[in-house]
Amino acid sequence: MRLHHVGLSLLASVVAAVSFSPAAFAQTTNALLEKYTPVTEQDLQNPADGDWTMWRRNYANWAYSPLDQINADNVDQMALAWTWTLEPGRQELTPLVHDGVMFLMQACNFTQAVDSTTGDLLWQYRREVVEHPASLACGNRNAVLYEDKLIMATHDAFLVALDVKTGQVAWEHQVGDWQVGHHYSGGPVIADGKIIAGMSGCYHYNPGGCWISAHDVTSGEELWRTYTIPREGEFGDETWGDVPVESRYGGSAWNTGAYDPESNTLYYGIAVPIPWGTDQRGSGDGDVLYTNSTLALDASTGEIKWYFQHMPNEQWDLDHPFARLIVETDVIPNADEVNWIAPGLESGVKRKVITGIPGKTGVVWTLDAATGDFLWARNTVEQNVMTGVDAEKRIGIVNPEVRSVIGEEVYVCPYLLGGINWQATAYNPDTNAIYAPLNNLCMDFTLNEVQPSIGAHHGSARSKPVIAEAADGNVGSFTAINAATGEIMWQFDQRAGFPGSALTTGGNLVFAVDDNRRLRAFDATTGDVLWEQVLNNRATGFPISYEANGRQYVAVPAGSSLSYTSVTPEIRVPSGGNMLYVFALPEGLGKTASN
Repeated sequence: MRLHHVGLSLLASVVAAVSFSPAAFAQTTNALLEKYTPVTEQDLQNPADGDWTMWRRNYANWAYSPLDQINADNVDQMALAWTWTLEPGRQELTPLVHDGVMFLMQACNFTQAVDSTTGDLLWQYRREVVEHPASLACGNRNAVLYEDKLIMATHDAFLVALDVKTGQVAWEHQVGDWQVGHHYSGGPVIADGKIIAGMSGCYHYNPGGCWISAHDVTSGEELWRTYTIPREGEFGDETWGDVPVESRYGGSAWNTGAYDPESNTLYYGIAVPIPWGTDQRGSGDGDVLYTNSTLALDASTGEIKWYFQHMPNEQWDLDHPFARLIVETDVIPNADEVNWIAPGLESGVKRKVITGIPGKTGVVWTLDAATGDFLWARNTVEQNVMTGVDAEKRIGIVNPEVRSVIGEEVYVCPYLLGGINWQATAYNPDTNAIYAPLNNLCMDFTLNEVQPSIGAHHGSARSKPVIAEAADGNVGSFTAINAATGEIMWQFDQRAGFPGSALTTGGNLVFAVDDNRRLRAFDATTGDVLWEQVLNNRATGFPISYEANGRQYVAVPAGSSLSYTSVTPEIRVPSGGNMLYVFALPEGLGKTASN
């Protein structure tokens, strides 16, 4: 295995900068922006191989690039091409690329456009930072490219469209009220010719919970809104017991939904109720819909087509708002490995399914995409909060023995950071596998007497993380799961946790970064480590791969955000230091990437 170090490439960049010509630079950057072509709905449905225009590259949230110039045979020669210093703050970035231009929407919506082959700056937009009461508000994860606009959802609860060639604001539209905690974490998706975005941050003083809404692409004007907590008289209202709508909180849509253009259906994951504990909420034994659920919505109207509640009446912040994957696969769960299989399931039938690991429990769920019917589910990490599935009621069965009572400590698996958190899985159609960055932690958990204030919902409880007993001291577990059978194909266990998201490619590769700053390329079929690079920090953003001028690149945003190092004190990582690393093969090596 050949390791390539950052220092030499950086030195070369400094030497090259000596001959910098402002006039030549301006001419080059202007030409790059001039050749930029509008992104159409067809482009979003069938993205060009070299593009990355939305959160996980396609509507199905695969994080799969078909590019294969970098592959399992030559990835050991991959080296640093260029780097870019990112804005300080919570680093949860997804770079976007189209027509050779890369867009970097960073903390608090500071946005830059750069040349994707060099990192040279084209323009930048700085949004005024508000004194937000929610500590997570500036962790902005993604935007979307559409027509000649970069459309983003902001920390102050606006939708904003920037002109891709100038960075100027084309329009902006206020959707929520940041002063009571509203903010956008996951960015928008374009579906049915509309902007769709899920609101986050529906904390205390934020009555009625969060929502998903559709907006006009030319103005941001709202077209429909679907609340994630039922209103009075609606289906599910009774699941909140005697709690009035104005005292119901939570139901954030922390991440971008998946979209199926064929059925015009959106699939969104919904987070926990707030406060966390049943006794704190006063909701009794009700399921508190639609928290911890998958919602299937009609993109034209916002009507709920179906729902499935993974964790009813939840009380440990083990929420389920993470990436849903849309996959067509044979459904043949292996009963020797899969924990729960739908009664009477006809095995071997090819279906379009919603799959992946939608919640912190680390459970892989597979549902029928058209109906929401339960098909199968399996554990990946140690968990003791779920004991089964009621397929008829379309609901997970919660373990009554770990019910939390105010002031009493209970042992809960996993820890409230997961299992898995907002770091996302990836899917590779060549291997029919889901690749998951997982973590083996449990916690001693105690609900608090005092209700949390706005933005401080984590004050609902006290928790102390511990490494799961069965993990042999290892926190991280990067795992490949067969999407048809549910079998574990391979697993890479280690002491350091995996706080970053997965990326997979047509070169039979899958990339992941750990808490110890190691970026690795794995063989997607076998799990063998083929290449490794030490970064300046963990990479808690979303890596991508793209093509420009016939050359494939892998871009990895590094910096501070999610971490599992509280249980591995020997792993010391600096705070800050946000940086984008872009890797490629040496010039001339490998065949030309497809277009």
